[in-house]
Amino acid sequence: MILKKYLLPTVTVISLALIDNLSKYYVRVENIQELVIIENFLTIDLTYNTGIAFGFLSDYTNTTYAVSLLVLIWLVFQIKDSQGSSIELYSFTLILGGAVGNLSERGWNLITDNGGKVTDFIELLFIPSFNFADSLISIGISLLLFSEFKNR
Repeated sequence: MILKKYLLPTVTVISLALIDNLSKYYVRVENIQELVIIENFLTIDLTYNTGIAFGFLSDYTNTTYAVSLLVLIWLVFQIKDSQGSSIELYSFTLILGGAVGNLSERGWNLITDNGGKVTDFIELLFIPSFNFADSLISIGISLLLFSEFKNR
């Protein structure tokens, strides 16, 4: 029973983090610069970010990595306490998938003395560059907020 409850979220988190890291790897290896997908709307452009969202705290990579690990642990416990098929469970799964994707790349880049940077490559309208993991985190937080407002 317990294995069944955690198997799908675990496989989903690992799959999402893998998709995130593979997409970043592809953009880096192909060195994709200014590839316009939809004119004035969506562009693929390789950039790097040593901070958290939108480059915030970019001078504190080690600190933000440590805080992010604590948040990751908190998320695991939130999934553990979530109901079987609730919006909260899906929300936390998406957030955790994105967090694992970004943290694994940042951790690798810290270990290999590559500055703890994360690959960003999606440019949408006026929004600063982001990646698949950032999208997962944003969607998960939006679903979580929706769930909270719905339950009030």
